[in-house]
Amino acid sequence: MLLSLALFSLLMTPYKAQADWVEVSGSAQVRHQDMISARRAAIRDALRQASLQGGAVVNSHQQMTDGAISRDNVSVSTMGYVDEMTVLSEEVRDGIMYVTVRANLTAQEQTCQGGGYANGYRRSLAVTNFYLQTPEEAKMGDLFDVSEKLPQELLRRLQGQHHLRMLDASQYQMYNSPDTIPTSISDRGTLTNAVEVSNRLGAQYVLSGVIREMGMEHPELAGERPFFDGLVERVRYKDERFARRFEVDLYVHDGFSGTLVATHHFETGGNWNINRLQKVGFASPAFWNTDYGQHIDALIEQMVSGLEDEIGCQPFMARITRTNGKKLYIDTGADAGLKPGDTLNVYRLSTFYDNTQREFVEMQNVDMVMTVDRVQPRFSRGTIAALPIVENIQQGDIVVAW
Repeated sequence: MLLSLALFSLLMTPYKAQADWVEVSGSAQVRHQDMISARRAAIRDALRQASLQGGAVVNSHQQMTDGAISRDNVSVSTMGYVDEMTVLSEEVRDGIMYVTVRANLTAQEQTCQGGGYANGYRRSLAVTNFYLQTPEEAKMGDLFDVSEKLPQELLRRLQGQHHLRMLDASQYQMYNSPDTIPTSISDRGTLTNAVEVSNRLGAQYVLSGVIREMGMEHPELAGERPFFDGLVERVRYKDERFARRFEVDLYVHDGFSGTLVATHHFETGGNWNINRLQKVGFASPAFWNTDYGQHIDALIEQMVSGLEDEIGCQPFMARITRTNGKKLYIDTGADAGLKPGDTLNVYRLSTFYDNTQREFVEMQNVDMVMTVDRVQPRFSRGTIAALPIVENIQQGDIVVAW
């Protein structure tokens, strides 16, 4: 059958129903007096608890070898997604950090086809440099390095997720002007740069981002003020004189076609409560100690939770790099969790154009299965029942596990 990759990606995305606010708690051990890491881990635990309140589905995946079960994976996928979160309280007792959060939970009426990483394979995700839409807003605190430090922080935290294989592409900038930034699935729906990054790094998916806002709520009050005006403003605005916003859009592109498969908007804000002339840089210890930095820290944990769920709703895919008789070689191996005896469906990629010359990539299921017989750290080899030429299978085509 023929299936448009754009449509295929939409079908993998969960359908979201009504949202509801829940209050949950999380905890984590404080190690080596590292309060910042303990706070992040406790928030992550709370977000996990919030997601489970939306319900859960148990997925099972078994592998047979010589008539016996050689692999039996069971995973739990949540049916709730946290759209917004506020930290209500935090405290440390007996070496344990406890946090209570209020989360806006969107329940999913149906789980995605690939949810919960049921097949056990690790999806690869390349994280690129983020685009800073209004650079002058980064001046206070000297936060111009946010374009590099924010994706690196996401990369570092996502590396701890067992089912993701993270790739550093922070040297690549996906967008060179506001005109190239997607606001939704565009009329083309693809991004050529995503395919280029994916080809270079061997990534299945590519994450990019746009920092939309990081300016002061009241920029006219943040500078030097006459003494009398300053007194009046302290009474009228109090700490809100230094309120600062933060908004970012995240985009996940399929690396095989460049199709935009997911987009999410995140926003928060806090007080920039340090000297306005101090240059701290983004993600520095001094930055995390500000009220503004702590709100962004919690927001990043929300991004990590959302991205892990989002990628889990996409299938595992790998490129065919070589054919030799009935043998196919693919560009993933033990690093993705593949083992001898695993079976993957073979798809042929083809390109077509509609009447407006828009380009679309289609996947054609050739009703052929590749059985993995040799696994190396970064590639695998498998066998198919017929010669590749029969179905025109060639380098650049893909194998898929649902």
